[in-house]
Amino acid sequence: SEFEQTLEDDYDEETDVEEEQTSISKEDEAILKEGGVIGIIEIPGLDIRYPVMEGTTSKVLNAGIGHIEETAGIGESGNCVLCGHNGSRYGTFFTPLSQISIGDEVMITDKNGLKHIYEVIETEVVNPYDNSIKTQGTEKELTLFTCSQKGTMRFVVRCIYKEAVMDE
Repeated sequence: SEFEQTLEDDYDEETDVEEEQTSISKEDEAILKEGGVIGIIEIPGLDIRYPVMEGTTSKVLNAGIGHIEETAGIGESGNCVLCGHNGSRYGTFFTPLSQISIGDEVMITDKNGLKHIYEVIETEVVNPYDNSIKTQGTEKELTLFTCSQKGTMRFVVRCIYKEAVMDE
């Protein structure tokens, strides 16, 4: 499956920057310039902060969070669908996702430094073949998912768009 680790350990651990930064940091700028990176996802309450990359190959999912290619882009109308590992030897990624609460904020900073803020409205567990999680509507939506229950099911978080703010 796309969630299996097939790659050698070629991922260098990023060191986390602890201090709060008001403007887009040099580190973020560097991350956003990397090939394939389309944004940075942050869920402050869960200590989730990773680059978002196009696609869901093992290489992508061992380095960050993957964007399912046929779904809406960050901040666009439609359903932007992102997936990440639930714990792996490469990092924790979406492991804490199951602790998310309705009303929590999910923020994605795009390549232009625009921070798109979404609000969690629903969580559910679905089977891995449930393609309804990729359904495209006209609203700006965000769907996050990861494996749950030892990989047999998927934990899904649905969010609606609130606003976009420029990182001052």
